Amino acid sequence: METKNQLRKKILNVRNNMSEEEATSKSRLIMRRLADLDEYKNSGTVFIYMSFKNEVMTKELIEKMLSEDKRVVIPYTDIENTVIIPSEIRNMDEDLVLSHYGYYEPVFDKIKTVEPEEFDLIIAPGVVFDRERNRIGFGKGYYDRILCRKRNDARIVAPAYEFQVLDNVPAESHDIKMDMIVTESNIYR
Repeated sequence: METKNQLRKKILNVRNNMSEEEATSKSRLIMRRLADLDEYKNSGTVFIYMSFKNEVMTKELIEKMLSEDKRVVIPYTDIENTVIIPSEIRNMDEDLVLSHYGYYEPVFDKIKTVEPEEFDLIIAPGVVFDRERNRIGFGKGYYDRILCRKRNDARIVAPAYEFQVLDNVPAESHDIKMDMIVTESNIYR
């Protein structure tokens, strides 16, 4: 079996080489499927990533959630301490700023911290997944430290392109499985 780093590199190469049109059309389909889930419909507080570099795009879903008066929580990445600070936003134009890493995150002076125990739904990014719902992220453990603090009844859903879901990936006992992976053609539960 390939290592996590080998799989990460291979799948990121495929994802980064997708055309903007393909990424946009598949993202819209994936997010429509995600928004049809009861787990989404029944959620009040949603922790969701801000997409970048051909990740499944989240902007339209975030706008939808804000219009539905869901409590939207976005990660602020504290690189120095290797932690995510979940922060509530109410307006994408006013509450977000482009980080020097190329993705949008909450404006530091406007951070409204939300504890992971308050999340009803977590929409988590990942680089590689398998059919058993294991996840490989970027390898720094940012999301693992958040996911382990969620309530037992909170659900973790990972949007992904079908090519990101493999038969098996290396997993360790401390790795947290997704409850669902939603792709353009499947929902893995």
